[in-house]
Amino acid sequence: MFIKLNNSYMIMTVEKHTKKMYNQFGKEYQRTRKEKHNSRLYNEFLEVPCMIKAIGNIKGKKLLDVGCGAGVHIKKYISKGAKCWGVDISRTMINMAKEKCPNVDFKIGSMTKLPYENSSFDIVTASLSIDYIKDLIPVFKEISRVLKKGGLFYYSNESPVASARERYEDKNFKIVGIGKFFDKKTGKQIALGKGWDERLVDWEMVPGMLMKTYNKTFRTQLKNLRESGFELIDFIDCKPTPTFKKYDPTAYELFSKVPLFSIYVSQKK
Repeated sequence: MFIKLNNSYMIMTVEKHTKKMYNQFGKEYQRTRKEKHNSRLYNEFLEVPCMIKAIGNIKGKKLLDVGCGAGVHIKKYISKGAKCWGVDISRTMINMAKEKCPNVDFKIGSMTKLPYENSSFDIVTASLSIDYIKDLIPVFKEISRVLKKGGLFYYSNESPVASARERYEDKNFKIVGIGKFFDKKTGKQIALGKGWDERLVDWEMVPGMLMKTYNKTFRTQLKNLRESGFELIDFIDCKPTPTFKKYDPTAYELFSKVPLFSIYVSQKK
């Protein structure tokens, strides 16, 4: 991303752009989550409950949440008996996290350089935050560094199926999907899919909050985990909770059939 400055240009990394967006729009973003806007149902009734279920029994465990945001996950981890720490790049999000969980030690920092000692944690989680990073290996190695040997790393991301979807639109059709589509009237065939396409995606979180995230293939993520000292031990496709259906029956039906998010569960060797 290029920002104009005094008739010259400077490069703003996606991580710095992410920090800027959350600092500027973080409170509005969190408000939409609290009020359960349709655009945020995917957090509250899909990713969050799936991650909380995936980590299982964490009573007495030392847990670090990377990209902790406003502390939504950490509050739930604490209720399961974990001793928690949180780090996020945005001061706005950390300030809200401190209000939500006043007894937790939160820090402002980058996941590329975590402000913790080696072998500090039993578990590290990262919910929908890894995709703001272009090169995953330095992040995975940092997470490995702060984990104890045999420690577990859980992170959620857009599922490989969802990432492979391609958009198509003409005067008759508007399609988001994978596979071959056939128009019986005209005989036109459309083949859609981006299964091998790694790309930077632009999208809007809330009005004015323009985000940039990286789509990585399953192979790339698995390879990067192995190169960083992890073994993938589980892979979970997230299903929406029944409450999702109350707010958006159409989206509930879709994501009960096609996973929007997946959770990668890895163990430090």
